[in-house]
Amino acid sequence: MGSRLGRLCGDIGRSMISKTKDRYRTRNIKWGHAVANAREYLHHARSFDPDYIEWLTAYSKSSDIPFDDVSVLLMDGESSFCTDILVNQDATSDDGVYSAHTEDWRASDTQHLVLVRGRPAKGPSFLAMSLGGIELDAGMNSAGLSFAGNSLHQNDVRVGIPKLCLSRRLLAARTISDAVQVATTPGRASSYNINLGHKSGEIYCVEGSATDYALLYPNDGYLVHTNHYLDERMLKYEASFRDRSGLGLDHGADTIVRYHRALRLVRRDLGSITGDSLKGILSDHVDYPFSICYHDNSKLKLAERYVTMFALVMDLTRSKMNVCVGYPCKGDWREFALP
Repeated sequence: MGSRLGRLCGDIGRSMISKTKDRYRTRNIKWGHAVANAREYLHHARSFDPDYIEWLTAYSKSSDIPFDDVSVLLMDGESSFCTDILVNQDATSDDGVYSAHTEDWRASDTQHLVLVRGRPAKGPSFLAMSLGGIELDAGMNSAGLSFAGNSLHQNDVRVGIPKLCLSRRLLAARTISDAVQVATTPGRASSYNINLGHKSGEIYCVEGSATDYALLYPNDGYLVHTNHYLDERMLKYEASFRDRSGLGLDHGADTIVRYHRALRLVRRDLGSITGDSLKGILSDHVDYPFSICYHDNSKLKLAERYVTMFALVMDLTRSKMNVCVGYPCKGDWREFALP
């Protein structure tokens, strides 16, 4: 799989590395230092998931991209700004179980998006949105499981298993408890809030940091999450960061507004939620441009300009993924079935 992805996506991988090197130069970080830093994490990644390192090694060889460069992408711990909604049969009108996700990231990376349709020799088949076939951002598998992640700003980051390494193992999970086990693996370098869904209707948010986690479970058939901790016990891990204006709340006003806005819209539609209504919520523009449908703001520095790069509505009941590349408010939604 890694070898074929390297042949198909090598040009995309090279473009990703070129742009990453440009970003590092603007931050006065030498590429050699970035490679050395990635190597500190690599043995943790290999111990945790040797299959993923085999995948990336084969990708490197078939694309003729140095493995050191690929490993920097894997260890790169930058944060995105995403919105996630999980709903089960208690909240939907069609008995569906859905996972909805916006990926708010650098606009320049839209050209690097690749939808991977995988049939591993062992384990479930899967569909996953990725960057270049290297970084797996969100997906679902034939065991009826889905995952997506929201970045959390945490103060206990350390050398350990890179959070991007969790994704492939989550795609290989066969049960919801398997997925929770992966999401809470000890020795993490950091963590996302990992949103887990299962076709049975079991849904969880795993709010993680490097050294701790909390499990959020729904009361009325829905969970909503953005980019700040919700569980009271996890608040001590919240690292200070400014909102995009550079003023105001240290923990970022826009993530709070997106969370409450999405929560309100889900509660408004409770009992009548469908895949189409979730697409509508992901297209919402309250607090524009830092809305659920996250738009570019030319007033900000280029490095701080994020957009909704893609949006997903994963239908776990019917094993289908609806994908919109670009802004969900005006993009074309396409449906893909699991292999």
